[in-house]
Amino acid sequence: MSQTTVSNEISQQELQHLITVSTGFIDAYIIDCHGKEPMLLPQNIVLSALDSETQVQSVQWHELNLPVYAVNEPERLNGVALVIEGEDVSQRFALMCNEMPKSVRLRISEIVDEDHVMSDPAIFQYVRMGDQIYHIPNLTHIQSAIGL
Repeated sequence: MSQTTVSNEISQQELQHLITVSTGFIDAYIIDCHGKEPMLLPQNIVLSALDSETQVQSVQWHELNLPVYAVNEPERLNGVALVIEGEDVSQRFALMCNEMPKSVRLRISEIVDEDHVMSDPAIFQYVRMGDQIYHIPNLTHIQSAIGL
């Protein structure tokens, strides 16, 4: 197993851990995604939010040119790029959203794993909160899909 694979698995495990940790609460963003259930993303892996044109391949942030992974509606011209933390600087990327996502504080006990057929490699896990289904992203797949 290569070092990159090991560190990618670790970061996915860390993401899962951030969603299921012991504090009892998690601060998360609910992100509307084109063509799939909303994404649930821990706020502490989002470094910044930038107003951006949506039809771009990369976003400038602190002298870095970050590749974009789009979950926005394709016909939207403007949106918000969330800068997502990576294992190191070279693994950061921008998640292109329709708008600034809704911020929520969730009680961990409210989030229940949901068994769904996993047909989208960009989805790590489905979860249910109340009567709404969300997905947890597979950051390792997203990073490789955009060339990181």
